[in-house]
Formats: sequence, C-alpha cells, structure tokens
Amino acid sequence: MLKIGEFSKLGQVSPKTLRLYDERGLLRPAWTDRFTGYRYYATEQLARLHRILALKDLGFSLEQIGELLDGDLDAPDLERVMRARQRELATQIAAEQARLLRVEARLQQLGDTAGMPRYEVVIKHVRPFTVAGLRQRLPSAQALPQLIAAVQRILHPAPDPSLSLLGIYYDEVFDERTLDVEVAAPVTAVPAGAPELVVHELPGAEIMACAVHHGPYTRLPQAYQAVLTWLDHNGYQAAGPNRDLFLRPPGEDAGKAVTEVQFPARPKPYLLAVAKPEDKPTMKPEIVTKPAFTVVGVPYFGRNENHAEIPRVWDTFNQRMGEIAHAAGPAYGLCTDPEPDGRFRYLAGFSVSTVDAVPAGMEEWTVPEQTYAVFPCTLDNLHDTYQYAFGTWLPQSNYTYTHGIDFELYGEEFDPETGKGTLYLYVPVEMN
Repeated sequence: MLKIGEFSKLGQVSPKTLRLYDERGLLRPAWTDRFTGYRYYATEQLARLHRILALKDLGFSLEQIGELLDGDLDAPDLERVMRARQRELATQIAAEQARLLRVEARLQQLGDTAGMPRYEVVIKHVRPFTVAGLRQRLPSAQALPQLIAAVQRILHPAPDPSLSLLGIYYDEVFDERTLDVEVAAPVTAVPAGAPELVVHELPGAEIMACAVHHGPYTRLPQAYQAVLTWLDHNGYQAAGPNRDLFLRPPGEDAGKAVTEVQFPARPKPYLLAVAKPEDKPTMKPEIVTKPAFTVVGVPYFGRNENHAEIPRVWDTFNQRMGEIAHAAGPAYGLCTDPEPDGRFRYLAGFSVSTVDAVPAGMEEWTVPEQTYAVFPCTLDNLHDTYQYAFGTWLPQSNYTYTHGIDFELYGEEFDPETGKGTLYLYVPVEMN
C-alpha cells in the first residue's frame, strides 16, 4: 500500500487531484487510516489512474470519464467512442491538432493485443559513491533530455565514459508545475572547470529494486508501476528518492533509449510486527455474514487529531451509557469512509433491540446485512491490525473492500475497565 504522496509521485498527479478524483467517485483510496488520516492506495489502482489520465488528456470531462469507466464497455464500443471524439477534434482549429494525434495513438493501442510491456525486477546491492550533478526544477519529464545534454556538455570529455549518467528524483509528492531532478555522473575527483556541478556522496542501498526500460522517458511510469507492484507483493516498500540510470541516452531517437529504473527499498515494518504471534493476535480472518443491526451511541465527526479525539468519545459514552434503553448486545465502534478532506464519522455505542427515543446528543445508526472479514486483535494493536487488513491481507485475498461501515466489536472477551482482552475488527468485503 502507498501513501497518497507516494502514489501521487508514481502516478504523476498531485495529492489535490487525487482528492478530487476521490470526491467525484473516480478513484477512491483503497483505505484511509482513521488514526492518522493518511490515504493509502494499492499499486493495482495505477491502471485505473492511467485510464483516467488518458481519457482526460483526450478531452473528456470527469463526468464522462466516470461513465466510460463504469460502463463496462468492450473494445468495439470503446473504439466507437474514441473515433467519435476523433471526428470532433478534426473539426477544431489547428491548436487542437496535437490532441487529435494523441487520440489516434490511443485508438491504435486498442488493436494491440500484446498488452503492457513485461519487466523483470531484480534486487541489487548498491554501494555509496561520489557524483557531480546539476539539480534543477524542470517543467515536465519532457525537459529531461535537455538537462542530460547540458551535463554531458559540462563534463565533456566525461571523467569516466564507462559509467552512465543518473537521474535522481527528490520530490516527495508529484508537483504539477515542476519536477525536482538531478542529473549526475560518478566521479573520483572534483571536475575542473565545472562550477555549475555540485559534488556529493550518493547514498547506497542494501536493497535496490531495478528494472530495465526500453523507449522514451514519457513511458517510464510503466516501469515504475512494475517495480512498485513487485515491491508491494514481496513485502517491501520504497525507501528514498528513486533513480534512473541512463544506460543509453535518447539522443535524436527517443525510442532507442535504455534506462534502468532503481528504487531503494526496505521490508515493510508492519509485516515484521505481524510475524510475532506471541505479541499479536492471529491475523487470519474469518469470513462471516452478519445480519442488519442498530446501534445507539455518542457520535463523532472529525480527523481524530493527535489520536486523542476517539478516546474522548468513548469516555463520554462510558459516562452516559446508562441512558441507552433496550441495550441488547455488545459495544460497537462504527466508522464510515472518510470525506475528501479526511474527516470521518464514528459512533461509540450499544446495539439495541428497539428504539423508543434517542437520548439528547446521541445518534441511531442502522448497519445493513453485510459480509465481513473478521480480525481478532487487542486495543494496543488495533492500528497494526487495520494496517495489516488493508495493506497485506486484502491485496492478497480474493475479496474487495466495499467501502461500507467497518467497526470494532467489544464483546465479553474485552474488559472495558482495563482496556485489555480481545476485540474484533469487522471489515466489509465482497468476493472479487
């Protein structure tokens, strides 16, 4: 799973744009951590993001994109839609000619049955080494060849022609306006007569995930997706600025470029925690179907700032729980999907057999019948269990998160006075 900043950098859209796509229902986060407010995306969602961006580039509105994505169109239907758009563009002024050519390229892709290029990902150990580099903010990746050529001119003849130039990307999140990149060359000494270059040590990496990309730099995100998907499926996460090793710069023919994309990586920390069964409850969920039920309790709407607001809701509930009539079961902590601004709704309460009246300041929520993946946990590792459920188990399972109400169930095995004992996390799911 990737935080919104990591996903924005990979998909080359800003976090603000991702929040807009979430608000419009085009691309919802795979999970939002209600403890921190962080949005998390699965690498598999990059394919849908690429489709959104491709259709947006063709001039379709967000409303039209939603209809195309959810219309389950087959290839002939999609081709007819694209050709209709092509005819519209053909009637526009010359300024639209570039967009028309991109539509034609998209139509050509519809007939390509070969699919996406396949990348072999390998792990390397990279030692630290000294580089001389030129760091700039570029308007887009299309300006990268010019920066490479500038560094080549400064270093000519190169300190060591057997070593390739590197591109090092420093943006923590994708910025629509600029790309913070350094083009550098390995050196053994400060180059003479090159004051523009900065000499520094480039950190090494015990784990460097690498894949070779053939073709123009504009298609490098395909290689990035392949590497990050491999990392996610093999228990790793990206750890630091990614790099491009320019094995063969494009020169005059961008299609002949050869680039090795490199991502420093480390093991996912929560996988290490889950690997200690003596410290954690079992993470193997039970799949159950729970009938509809009603809960009356104390509501909350916010971001759980400093992880302190939800505990205060439970403090209020504990003081007022005697006001709830017809309590017929355990205590629940119900939670909705977050709003685009990160706020979510939460209800700490009791299940009830009937509702005569709701005490002042409380609310009544009815949860429909739903299938759930049920994870036993404790209050101390509730956050870890959420991360495991959404970050590890769901992507590897045959189930999909339905974005319904998830909840904690505090039954007889949980002691509310001490906060000890087993509680259960219910995640609404459906079969793929």
